[in-house]
Amino acid sequence: MSKKLTWVFISIVVWALLTNANGSYALSSKKIFVIENIVVDETSLTALKARERALEVGQKIAWRRLLDRLVFSDSVEKLQDIQYSDLRALITGYEVLRERTSTVRYLADLSVTFNPNQVRQFFLDQNIAYAETPSLPMLVIPVLITDGVASLWENKNPWRDAWENQTEQKGLLDVIIPRGTLADIRDLTAIQALRGDTTKLKNISDRYKTQNILIARASKRFDLKDNSPILEIILTKFNTNQVEETVIDVIKGQPTDDLLALLDMGVKKAVSSISNSWKEENIITSGLLLRVPVIVPISNFRKWISLRSRLSEIGILKQFSIVRISKEEASLMLRVTGNIRQLRNALRPENISLLKGPKDWILSDSEMHLPKKYLINTKKVN
Repeated sequence: MSKKLTWVFISIVVWALLTNANGSYALSSKKIFVIENIVVDETSLTALKARERALEVGQKIAWRRLLDRLVFSDSVEKLQDIQYSDLRALITGYEVLRERTSTVRYLADLSVTFNPNQVRQFFLDQNIAYAETPSLPMLVIPVLITDGVASLWENKNPWRDAWENQTEQKGLLDVIIPRGTLADIRDLTAIQALRGDTTKLKNISDRYKTQNILIARASKRFDLKDNSPILEIILTKFNTNQVEETVIDVIKGQPTDDLLALLDMGVKKAVSSISNSWKEENIITSGLLLRVPVIVPISNFRKWISLRSRLSEIGILKQFSIVRISKEEASLMLRVTGNIRQLRNALRPENISLLKGPKDWILSDSEMHLPKKYLINTKKVN
């Protein structure tokens, strides 16, 4: 063994001992539990009382948004009216931005950080199912059908405008709307999108660096009985495996509703539908931990440290123990709240792959070229 390889190996072992002193590495997912851009504006007898009121209101707004992000709508209604004293126990802290005051008024923008472990335990104590794994970015292609004509990039596509103007707090679902540039117009037409032209869809998906595409088709008609507007929405999802999932929904408005209001309602319902679908796929219903033994090929020390750092961002991965380590690979024991499919979903945003090896699972950078010994009988997990 050369001196250089000896030094690298010693460095890896030293790092393993230091970070594994307690036998495991506790993990958290702090970004998911931070709610930003909360605007508060309160008036009271004094500026101090207005500030106290604003901070309480702001933290309650943050709690509602966190519930919208992590749990289903029926659970939101059940949990949103929590006592303020109980809510404070779930909050790590808050940041105040753009603070303005008068003698009786207080205005500010707040950012509230929740304690991930306290929130998780609160959900479990209340028997509330939740999800905390963020999805990969999803590129939404909004196609509007008007009088039999499909519109996508044209200026008169209020359906695309409605998607661009959505103001919902970012949740687990990361939605991207194409900008409508010349490259977009070149890559994909409305008809090609509706036909599901995989080559054209891949071109635009690659430019936006996404693996998932949602074709959101909307068409308007009128109820013959009362002339009420009806919006029909068809959602077709494409991913890298060319799997399609079509959801059809119908929204009926009032006779006085205009098209823009109906389209805005349609966007909210579409986002809620695909968001709930993602939550159902990644739902956590208990605190029980699944033990998953994995092998991590080590190509160099820096990439090994990087992978460990990215693992620390995965919420459902609670701990990992280093069982053994050499200059070529590390053997880890993961402890996960969820199943293998949910673990794979959580690894994807961090660009980490999980494959089934001859004995254990293989965990590696998605872009890493695995040595041949790891490729025997390996397959990606579904």
